[in-house]
Amino acid sequence: MKPADAVGAIRLTAQDNVATVLRAIAPGERVVVRSGTQTATIVAAEAVPLCHKISLAAIGTGAAVVKYGQPIGLALTPIESGRHVHVHNMRSARGRSEQ
Repeated sequence: MKPADAVGAIRLTAQDNVATVLRAIAPGERVVVRSGTQTATIVAAEAVPLCHKISLAAIGTGAAVVKYGQPIGLALTPIESGRHVHVHNMRSARGRSEQ
């Protein structure tokens, strides 16, 4: 059992619109997100696997997914707050070949 206020995700910079989850997250779970010395709570809209990203706000189609204070990819579809962010709904800006 985890305490209700245990940190479940970390936001690396204030500019990030995603956070990395520190454990597997269940749909509907209230997740405490730490950003520096601040915390906020978000409700997971779906399951998010360990070490994957959760959206902290709505991200529109074609909008940048920001982590580390830098755009790491573009949303392929609208991504609602609390959704799992990964290759199924974003195109990475890193390590892709131009085809």
